[in-house]
Amino acid sequence: MGALRMALEIRFLGPWQVLAGDEPVRLAGQRRIGVLARLALDAGQAVHAERILADVWGDSPASTATKQLHIVVSKLRETLGPHAVEIIQTVPGGYRLALEPDHIDAHLFTRLAKRARTAQAQGGGAAADALFRTALRLWRGEPLAGLTAPWARIEATRLGEEHLAVLEDHVDLRLAAGDHHAVAADLAVHVRAHPLRERPAAQLMLALHRAGRPSEALAVYQNTRRIMISELGIEPAAELRRLHQAVLIKDPALDLTTPAQQVTVSEPYIPAELPADAHDFTARASEIHSLRTALGPAGGPTHAPAITVIDGPGGIGKSALTVHVAHAMAARFTDGVIYLNLHGSTPGLDPLTPAQALRHLLRSLGLDGAAVPADPGEAAARYRSLTATCNLLVILDNARDVRQIRPLIPAGPGCRVLITTRDPLATLDNARHLHLGILDDADAAALLSRLAGPDRVRAEPQSAERIVRLCGGFPLALRIAGARLAARPDWTLSDLEVRLADATRRLDVLEYADLAVRASVAVSHDHLHEEPTGQDAAQLLPLLGLLGLPAHTPVSYTHLT
Repeated sequence: MGALRMALEIRFLGPWQVLAGDEPVRLAGQRRIGVLARLALDAGQAVHAERILADVWGDSPASTATKQLHIVVSKLRETLGPHAVEIIQTVPGGYRLALEPDHIDAHLFTRLAKRARTAQAQGGGAAADALFRTALRLWRGEPLAGLTAPWARIEATRLGEEHLAVLEDHVDLRLAAGDHHAVAADLAVHVRAHPLRERPAAQLMLALHRAGRPSEALAVYQNTRRIMISELGIEPAAELRRLHQAVLIKDPALDLTTPAQQVTVSEPYIPAELPADAHDFTARASEIHSLRTALGPAGGPTHAPAITVIDGPGGIGKSALTVHVAHAMAARFTDGVIYLNLHGSTPGLDPLTPAQALRHLLRSLGLDGAAVPADPGEAAARYRSLTATCNLLVILDNARDVRQIRPLIPAGPGCRVLITTRDPLATLDNARHLHLGILDDADAAALLSRLAGPDRVRAEPQSAERIVRLCGGFPLALRIAGARLAARPDWTLSDLEVRLADATRRLDVLEYADLAVRASVAVSHDHLHEEPTGQDAAQLLPLLGLLGLPAHTPVSYTHLT
């Protein structure tokens, strides 16, 4: 199998970074970084070669610069090629960076800020606050740091102005919400760093006034006025002067008394419900790549969430794979990750009804329990409304069937859904399907080695190989075998092999603590009884074990019917 290609991320709102998955990709040379930065600023669009040459090569002779550009692009493709397919495309007259804008921090910042302003204009204070905070967290320092060319400094100045404008928009929202005490502390540093910006000076004056510190508010004005006269030779603008007068006379219009201003703003509620990742997760490289690709941004215009169904028999590792990949990709989802176990195949528990599942999902989105509609149809409609503009990952684990799943699909095209199930859910609309099979011998042996300890496996390779075969490549069975060995350091692998070799007691051996192969098989057997077409199969399944065959054919079935 070739090397897997992970989605690239480019970050230049601070020190330059290129990441493949979570691993840094090293770029050498200012011109390579310059060309990639130039293309990243217009990601997805054609950039003329003349523009790149003028910006990155400046006054270099055209003939040599053009040849050098071809070499630089070739080297960039060579460096980035192992991580992304055709990342720099040749187009008529120039080049195009084939990367989703959301994988470039500056573009993601702009999109989040736009969503925040829209939410603020529509009265969604809490949503706007969460989006502003998420956008501002993308900043790690000076933009395009290390690039000194004139075009880079112009772009850095533009990005810096956008950053300050968004920060100050967020301050307006916080002031309207009565967060003036915290705003005063945050703005003091900002105003000192940007003494000629009148807007943050006005915001700081208002925050200090509302915090009961009018003398400090007046001092901010006097300091701003002094610096403007000294450096620019002008007085502050009329708006700041009027605010100064209002603070002097303690104008009640400055107080936060209007009900329309009382917006609830707090630390954003972003669900992060993933169970712990398995520290010993092993193999499944191609499946991991497939799921990471499915969780990336959409490749083109889309009006529905991306859904991936991971199906396979019980104990095959569907949930472990899904949680493992979700942990690696969670940071991409700015509105959080919701995890819900639907108990479709949980021994001793009934599957959740769609109404029960919707109540959990709505509470996970921050809806108070009393506000969750009792009617399932209304609850589903509210769920679709709340997710319509979200960038959210929803994991629906252990699903029973399509009827349980359909009302739980979010509405927003920015949402991604991972569903694990024993049923292929073939009739679910707009879904990708990933069937999970058993581990091959090498991967199964690697998992056993991580669970039981590599020294023990190396000491008894033949017994390890036999245990792997007796576990049938099922991760659940291997985990139980590994847990038994870990709990009994006095056992040799051959001790466990002997116990597993007894077919009449194998299921007893493959049970430890809360893990049991028998219970997993029993659930599937019970499901057969519930299906009209499954009655014959349910009766036949226990009889097949009497034949003692490693595989079964239609001929062997006829001897039992």
